Amino acid sequence: MESVCERMEDYGERTDPSTNRKSYIRVMSRIGEAMDLSEATLDSRVTSSLKFACETIVEHHEDEIIEFFAYEVDNVKDKLCSKRTDLCDHALNIPHDEL
Repeated sequence: MESVCERMEDYGERTDPSTNRKSYIRVMSRIGEAMDLSEATLDSRVTSSLKFACETIVEHHEDEIIEFFAYEVDNVKDKLCSKRTDLCDHALNIPHDEL
């Protein structure tokens, strides 16, 4: 759990041109392959904000996270995001392969 938020450095910010909604996209592949960065903004402030948010979530919900992975719970994203917390009810229909 100590290093889980280090991966936030692998993300950049993307702004949807039609809605101006910001989202975060992977800018570094897990296996070192080149990725399309044309829609990503790479900014150390974004990385710092993501890392801080991750650390805060892990700090507040560490027991739940460990429990879900220890018991190999199905649909970890759904259970953590809405059943145990209210962190991301709005995003349950968006695929999150990171969990």
